Amino acid sequence: MGANNLVACTTTTGQQYLYEGRDLFARFRETTEEIARLQSKLREGRYSSHRIRRLYRKRTRRRDHAQDALVRDLMERLYAEGVATVYVGDLTDVLSTHWCAEVNEKTHQFWAFRAFIERLSHTAEEYGITVEVRSEANTTRTCPVCGEQDDTDRDGDVFRCLCGHEAHADLCASRTFLEQQAGKEVGSMARPVRLKWDDHCWSEMPHSPERASPNEERTTRSTGNGKLASVGAA
Repeated sequence: MGANNLVACTTTTGQQYLYEGRDLFARFRETTEEIARLQSKLREGRYSSHRIRRLYRKRTRRRDHAQDALVRDLMERLYAEGVATVYVGDLTDVLSTHWCAEVNEKTHQFWAFRAFIERLSHTAEEYGITVEVRSEANTTRTCPVCGEQDDTDRDGDVFRCLCGHEAHADLCASRTFLEQQAGKEVGSMARPVRLKWDDHCWSEMPHSPERASPNEERTTRSTGNGKLASVGAA
């Protein structure tokens, strides 16, 4: 579990999107540490102050703004590709199995996985896109090329398999997850589009392929052609 990459998405149209969260989580943690510092200076019997409450509100607004913008950006992109169904990995079992203070901070306080799923579902409904939450068991250790599970390795963001396949770990898992749900191989992938938050919007990072704006009139495009996408919330 980590907040390095907030969302990894793969579509049956051959597109991949990676929303990076390192800077966003670093700022969240800085605010959390400042809250803890201020709390340590409170007089005995006091648990909060005006400044602490203000920092809590600021932290929440910043997180929610980034999450809302991410969901909107992703749905615009998927709608533009005609995606009809989005499969989201269910982290319930993972969270309970790997619980620790850091995982709790990242998945419950910072990225708030359940709140993210709710936002994703509500926004997808605006575009006529269906969201289905499914188990993503073993996808992080399964090679999308040869199907191997035991002799694979993840080192940070890098996934390696003895068959020679090497790629971004979260995108590999997203691709494997999609193939499991779609019941078929996805095929060749375009260069992943990497996006970074700048406090206002999610912008494509350098070396990502140039793309036209996905903002189109939703009343003029149909998503009923069976195209699928998988979303992994890291």
